[in-house]
Amino acid sequence: MLTAKPDLAGRKAAFVAALTAGMTQIEAARSLGVGPRTCRRYYADPQVRAALKAAQDDGLSDIVRRLNSGSQAALAVLLGVMNDAGEPGSVRIRAAQIWLEAAFRARELLDLAARLAVLENIMKENENERIDWPVGAGRSRVGGYS
Repeated sequence: MLTAKPDLAGRKAAFVAALTAGMTQIEAARSLGVGPRTCRRYYADPQVRAALKAAQDDGLSDIVRRLNSGSQAALAVLLGVMNDAGEPGSVRIRAAQIWLEAAFRARELLDLAARLAVLENIMKENENERIDWPVGAGRSRVGGYS
């Protein structure tokens, strides 16, 4: 998901960089020479929170790219161990189990992505339509859903 990166300058940008580097809020505040109240004020700032989320999203995207780049080699190792008659049975079984679990998770993610795409298309087609819920459906009297 692409997020807009807010323009932060000065200490707020440094605060976000420190948090992204793994510092706690207090450590980040100390490194910037600001007090805990200023730290809490920075953290409550919607622009700081958005910048932090964007930085975290970028970091996770980098991790996913690196994991993806090594996945073929990892699968080759698993397949080799699984098919190596010289390996103990327990090792071969574990390799097969890991392989099957990964295949199942991948299939599940692909299915979810396809279903989500269908729902997003339906929402896009109907974004200007008003939904008239049948009596008894939707919100209940106490603010929840029935």
